Amino acid sequence: MTTALTKEIAARRDEAALFAQEKIASRDGLSAAPEFPWDIWRAMGRAGLLGLSLPREYGGQGGGYLALAAAGEALVRHGHSLGLALSWALQNIAAQYLILGFGHDRQRREYLPQMAEGRLIACLAVSEPKVGAHPKRLKTSAARQGDSFCLNGEKTYLTNGPIADLFIVIAVTETQAGQKRFTAFLTPKTSVGLSVESMPLDLLRPSPHGGIKLNNVLVPAKNILGQEGLAYETIIKSFREIEDTVMMGPLVGGLAWQLELLAGLIREQGTSLTEEQHADFGELQFLIHTLRIMAYEAALMLDSGDRHPESLSLVLGHRRLARLFQAKVQDILSGLKIEAGPRLTALSKDLVFMAGIAKNVARIKQGRLGRAALAG
Repeated sequence: MTTALTKEIAARRDEAALFAQEKIASRDGLSAAPEFPWDIWRAMGRAGLLGLSLPREYGGQGGGYLALAAAGEALVRHGHSLGLALSWALQNIAAQYLILGFGHDRQRREYLPQMAEGRLIACLAVSEPKVGAHPKRLKTSAARQGDSFCLNGEKTYLTNGPIADLFIVIAVTETQAGQKRFTAFLTPKTSVGLSVESMPLDLLRPSPHGGIKLNNVLVPAKNILGQEGLAYETIIKSFREIEDTVMMGPLVGGLAWQLELLAGLIREQGTSLTEEQHADFGELQFLIHTLRIMAYEAALMLDSGDRHPESLSLVLGHRRLARLFQAKVQDILSGLKIEAGPRLTALSKDLVFMAGIAKNVARIKQGRLGRAALAG
């Protein structure tokens, strides 16, 4: 199997599982906690989990995306917190894909070691109120003023927004023939004119979400990430694929935990299952095995550095099978007349939400695959 884990990555997965058991699963009420667990986050930094995919020269572990997928699965399966794994995954993506991938040497040396240690949290700021991340509708602007840019606008639905120290703000810097050109700016939370707001969500706790407002925020031109005017083409278009791929691992971990909770409820009830009900439960198990292979294969494609036409199909198929899994869980609960209970209910709610994120965008991408197939 091409996605068989190396001994090194398997060891990192096992270390993540042990960390999750000792530091995360042991924390009662984490999924309902209003405050972010900073002690666990700092422990993640000390354990190397926040720099898992970064090169060692920046304080990382040199693992790559496959290591993130395997560790993410272990963190959720054994730590029982999909929300914390979401914050962890976005931090790793910001470090590897954004700063390492598009930053110049000074930016890498300044930010990556701090991110790997958990002393600095970076947050990508693209979406805006009422328009999402649609490029034609984004309004946040950046006007050049000498050696700086003046940023104005508002961003929302930012994972890790309320706890971030650094925002990677996507802003319009030019409009040519009606087409907007975007630039990414490394914008510290301490910038004058930048304010942070929390967004209370009854989902994926303790991962915090929020927004920022930018009122004449001056950012030096040296803080541009990547190429001026090309942020959407070079950074944002691929970000969704990176995020979706990395989150496939934690999603599998959540499904595995969900299966364990369901099995526990069935044992507690003491109901004898029919052969058909055993087959239904077996379907959940083979779906997890299939989804794990898909997650690892998609991560390995990212690690290759090459473009793979099949990677989009893996992401879309993973989401579809995850939704099928949720429907089957509900069918089993209904058929056996079992009450889900608070833990399974809360987890199922998070998993349904995760599997349905950007469903409209996924539908558009699916349509493109269909047109390509019909065109031959």
